[in-house]
Amino acid sequence: MNHLLKRLIDEQKGQIKGGIHHKTQVLFAYNTNHIEGSQLSKEHTEQIYTTKSLFLEDTDSKVIKTDDLIETLNHFKCFDYLLTIAKETLTEKHIKELHRLLKRNTSMEEIQTIQLGNIR
Repeated sequence: MNHLLKRLIDEQKGQIKGGIHHKTQVLFAYNTNHIEGSQLSKEHTEQIYTTKSLFLEDTDSKVIKTDDLIETLNHFKCFDYLLTIAKETLTEKHIKELHRLLKRNTSMEEIQTIQLGNIR
């Protein structure tokens, strides 16, 4: 196992705050979600990761969509899932599981459930 992967897994298991696992979780979630149009800032993402809460001190802040919050939390789970399968060959099953984890409890999951229900 390479040194970086071992360190990420060790920090994940030890729930180390401020380490490379922590920083990677926040930056990976922020950048990915930002590409998708999320209104969460890097600081918001950090708050959600460390406290599982979001504090908006600015009364003029933009609207934060519930899906942005849920997908951020789900993104953290996806990254940890990737660590558990890091030594395996990436398969369609893994990709589908990542998608399921990311969209869990979001409006997209609802839409997909409805669409699949109409197909049957």
